[in-house]
Amino acid sequence: MRKNRLEILMAALFLALTLLISVSAVADEALEERVDILAEEIARLREEMSIPETDEGLNSAFGMGPAASRVYGQNHGLAVGGYGEFYFEKTIDGDNTADMYRFITYIGYKFSDKIVMNTELEFEHGTTSSNYAGKGGSVSVEFAYLDFLLHQSFNIRTGNLLVPMGFVNVLHEPPYYRGNIRPTIERTIIPSTWRELGGGAHGQLGDAVRYTAYVLNGMNGSKFDDNGVRGGRQKGNRAIWNDIGVVGALDYESAQFGVSASGYYGGADQGLILDAMLAEIPVSNWVSEAHAYWRGSGFEFRGLVALSGINGAADISDVDTTVPKSQLGWYLEAAYDIAPLFTEQPGHRIEPWVRYEAFDLHHEVGDGFMRNPAQDRQSITAGVHYLPHPQVVIKGEWEHLTTSDDSIDALDEVRLGAGFVF
Repeated sequence: MRKNRLEILMAALFLALTLLISVSAVADEALEERVDILAEEIARLREEMSIPETDEGLNSAFGMGPAASRVYGQNHGLAVGGYGEFYFEKTIDGDNTADMYRFITYIGYKFSDKIVMNTELEFEHGTTSSNYAGKGGSVSVEFAYLDFLLHQSFNIRTGNLLVPMGFVNVLHEPPYYRGNIRPTIERTIIPSTWRELGGGAHGQLGDAVRYTAYVLNGMNGSKFDDNGVRGGRQKGNRAIWNDIGVVGALDYESAQFGVSASGYYGGADQGLILDAMLAEIPVSNWVSEAHAYWRGSGFEFRGLVALSGINGAADISDVDTTVPKSQLGWYLEAAYDIAPLFTEQPGHRIEPWVRYEAFDLHHEVGDGFMRNPAQDRQSITAGVHYLPHPQVVIKGEWEHLTTSDDSIDALDEVRLGAGFVF
């Protein structure tokens, strides 16, 4: 009897153990299935939010900067990128200052393979509150557009658009230009960052040729001043477009060599500039430029020439303001990467560089007005551009600014700063 009870007990234990193992196997299988589902969901969210697995993949697309191009690499959904830059400045015989110069967020959304939205939200100078000098920062929509990607050779873009001129008006992320401050010519004659509302076409012709053509609202000529057209940018802020502008650009780019040319022409009086009889005074402006680069064996050389003109400059000048009839400027820049002398780690660059700029913001003035010789300037800037990572840059430079007739004292500035892109 006792033996039968023992056999029954052992059989019961065996059955319980078998059931426990079976339940455990089913639970493990269910858990594994849940883990797989969770991993797939994370991957889907990562893809939709453009969270990269690595730092690879920051490449320009459709004429935009590398970080601004993030959305084009999406399969679908949201993309986030951006950049920031700050610097410390010492002006000889002046104040020491520091500036949180820019923080930018790119937000894009890929609705489909054919429709893309892309934006750049810019925060300048850290805050919109005023500083010690009474100057405040700003918040702007630097660009915001819809891209309709029809074919490699022909696409439609519309919205608040960057004007395709020069090196930095479109490609202005900090690792991709030298110095803490953009070249003067590309802030004055080409009034970077220059953006207006409009639309047009862009595309790639073959492997190396790209074109862009836009129709935009014209500039506001009532805001032109001694320095030229910069104040006339409307920036998408309830822009008046009684007058329009057109711009076209053609670019040839390869890994080693590139050359580009662009031109803009537009009306600018907008019905706002009137004579004593309240008749409209016609005002228009134009900008043209060409730039090129060559890089190889550790060297990179850049050059740019820009010209601009204002038709009707004399009519909008007065005793206090001489609006230039034309402006002319050019620069040459050279850099050499010495990082291979110190490290074999990929992605590191250490580039001593130098830039010479010559620009005359009063190249010509209207009849009856005098050129301001202080607007005929030259600058030499020398610095070091250090990238410890392809997306991070540390910058230091010295700039020496003079006028052609020594009408003002030479100005020397030293700047140290950093920037990043993501």
